[in-house]
Amino acid sequence: MGVKVTINDKVLAKVQGKLEQRLKRAVDDCADDLVRVSSETAPHDKGILEKSFAKEVQAGPDNVTATVSYTIRERRGKKSTNFNYAIIMHEGEYKLGPGSENKPGGVGMSDKHYPVGSKFLTRPLEGEKEAYRKHIEAELQDLIKKGG
Repeated sequence: MGVKVTINDKVLAKVQGKLEQRLKRAVDDCADDLVRVSSETAPHDKGILEKSFAKEVQAGPDNVTATVSYTIRERRGKKSTNFNYAIIMHEGEYKLGPGSENKPGGVGMSDKHYPVGSKFLTRPLEGEKEAYRKHIEAELQDLIKKGG
């Protein structure tokens, strides 16, 4: 008694392609959420910091990577050098001004609330890590249930 199994490489490649597309989309969803909630959590003076984000999602053969960053180049005084204001606002300790105090903060994918202040990118990333993992997993499971 024997069993013959035939595997169609074209079908496997099609399914793999759909999985990669869905994975990239799910990671992009998470990056969009992180941009939104971190921007809502960023301190507010003139509104420049909240809009200074950059987001990039790259898909490789073995992984998908999202990068979210904030950059504002400023000079302080005539003799000072160029510095990244966003890093100072992310890493520093400071008293929030009236614009920041009146801002409600951000709510992530998990419904957790993040108040305005320092670590405006790190706090939501760490706090939403599990929600992002579940979102990505659910998206891939949905595709598998639908049969690719």
